[in-house]
Amino acid sequence: MVSFKDLHEADFAAINDAAEAWSGVAKALTSLDGRVTKDLTSTAQRAGWKGKAADEATKALQGIDSDFKQASTVATSLASIMKAAAEDFAAARRDLDKALLDATGDITVAADGTVKWTVPKESRNDPDAEPTIRAKAQTIADSIKKAVEKATAADQKATTALQADIGTSTTSFNPNPHGGGAVAAANQAKDLMSKGGSLSDPELKQLQDLMAANAGNKDFATTLLNGLNFGGKTGPDALLEYSKVYGDLAHGNHNAKGYQDVYGNLSTVFATATRDGGMGKDWEDGLLKAARRPGGSAAGWNDNYPALTSLMGAGGKFDKAFLVKVGDDLVDFERTSKTKGEDLWGPNWSLNAGAGDPLGPLMKQMRSDPAAAAEFLDPSRNGNLGYLLKDRAWPNADLEGKWSPDELRDSSHGLFSQVLEAGATGRDPNGSQPPVRPHDATMNRIMDSALSTLGGDTAGNENSLAAPLRRPLANMIAEYAADTHDLLGKDLPGPSHPGGLNATREQLLRVIRGTAEDPEAYALIHMAESQEVARRTAEFGPEAFRAQYGRPDPKLEGFALEASKALGALDAVQADTIMDHKADQQFRNNWKAKMDYHYWGTAANMLKVPGADWIPLGDVAQRIVDVATSDWANKANSALDTQAQVNISKLYSMGEPQVAVMLQERAKQLGIPDAEITADGSVVKQLASRTTDHYQTSIASAYHAALGNG
Repeated sequence: MVSFKDLHEADFAAINDAAEAWSGVAKALTSLDGRVTKDLTSTAQRAGWKGKAADEATKALQGIDSDFKQASTVATSLASIMKAAAEDFAAARRDLDKALLDATGDITVAADGTVKWTVPKESRNDPDAEPTIRAKAQTIADSIKKAVEKATAADQKATTALQADIGTSTTSFNPNPHGGGAVAAANQAKDLMSKGGSLSDPELKQLQDLMAANAGNKDFATTLLNGLNFGGKTGPDALLEYSKVYGDLAHGNHNAKGYQDVYGNLSTVFATATRDGGMGKDWEDGLLKAARRPGGSAAGWNDNYPALTSLMGAGGKFDKAFLVKVGDDLVDFERTSKTKGEDLWGPNWSLNAGAGDPLGPLMKQMRSDPAAAAEFLDPSRNGNLGYLLKDRAWPNADLEGKWSPDELRDSSHGLFSQVLEAGATGRDPNGSQPPVRPHDATMNRIMDSALSTLGGDTAGNENSLAAPLRRPLANMIAEYAADTHDLLGKDLPGPSHPGGLNATREQLLRVIRGTAEDPEAYALIHMAESQEVARRTAEFGPEAFRAQYGRPDPKLEGFALEASKALGALDAVQADTIMDHKADQQFRNNWKAKMDYHYWGTAANMLKVPGADWIPLGDVAQRIVDVATSDWANKANSALDTQAQVNISKLYSMGEPQVAVMLQERAKQLGIPDAEITADGSVVKQLASRTTDHYQTSIASAYHAALGNG
């Protein structure tokens, strides 16, 4: 491995000198090519030398002549390798030098490459100074690391090429050296790959090194894919066959780790070659055509698409256009096929939560590319979303309710659910980037379509939401808190604001009821709504809390009523969920644990509310949340006692004072005296009375109209 010190101090001129020297050797050897035959063999023959000795001498001289030819070829290849290495090392050095030049002022680089920084004395009172200089230092550190990694890869590539072209024989020259550069390396890798499971240990190591050093190189990748040949199959057909062979070898008993490395780097090669349409439209179309063909199974199922998507999921990073193209074609192929499930994809389709489902590896790729997820699921361009949400049969769907969270997340259905979340929110569900604000039109369409599709037109099926969808949908609803607050709390004459969702209040509530089978998912939604109410409450000033002609401020009153309506609807969902499980003690215990005061109070910020770490509520709104939710959680815990399981009125009353508590806390923050807050006829008292009515009305509406209870 090349170190920072090696790259910083090495004299690469010597490598260029070596390349020139080997070029000279090659020229000298080339000048001798044919001399033995011409000057020695032919002279003896012209002199009339015949017999056994003459024949043996001629044979020996011809062998020497062949050695000169092969020696010349090897020397030429070594010179080419040296020249390519010198260019690679020089490029890495340029990158390093640029990074070091950027390290000025209060950013320094130690002898081992460690980046250190301090905030200048004159800037220590500037709150932006530390984050700015820290970010710059991290950028420099990352650039240094990449430069060293580039040099290490160049060293590895040169080492592999030199070893391969010199050969392993101690008595003869390598008759087939490839020389340096990406194209030569690709040809070497192609020849080695053709041996499959018959590779010797040194050959497997050589193939590993070639792939690891060159997988990200476009010339290497396109040359390799275009040159593949498998039993007479070429192009995309050959790639699919190699995917099957090396995929099997990666899970075999002999040298599995080495074959896993090759398979993973073949995935990277595939991604590199197809990036920005690099293999061309005809090749891509041919790949999808080949993927649709039944494979070698006597039963007639398709093992080509699973081979394609398994290779895509093995480590490469594919670009949006290619992901969407494959995704669209796969869904179209499956949707229009007369056979489904195991009949289409074979018995591995239902193995280990759908490990053989070709959609799984593709979804694993797409979940980390929100732009690809959005285009793939956009209901304005295709029917992918509706099919995957409503019509597709997923592997082992009847067992999903018994799986652990990890099993749900890693199943093909769970991976699709994460793609859905990525498409609707614009963020990788497993990443840490800030939320997208505002959501664009495509995200809003996906969110709206998901709610209306899963919410349906009538009540009665609201608790059948598939288990893998519960948490991702809760994350989505929480991130759309401004819109869902509008849907739950207002009688909208049109779409919600700001996203313009057209789903109805009843559809939204039915989806929330489906997520509530997971108490933590429901907790997330309730917390997000509480935060939204707190955020809006914090926008009111002291004048809103003083009566005008004996009446509350109209804007504050309207907001308080819509907030109580929204929170009442959520409490109806919780009550309905608990009543549906009133005989399940384990479910109730689990729910109660999630509603514990410490969960809401001291650990509330640990909940995965999307964007909470990036868009803090601020101390004012956070205090409102803490006070209101801890009061609500205490009442929820009390209502969940065993004795209360059949008393639905208690379950319906637990959130009744939540809005009033928020208003009281805001009034206190504004300096309004307690006596004024609690006095008969005060704004807070009047609103508390009115919000109770709206809370109860909202519960009844949600319980009957949305959830279909009598």
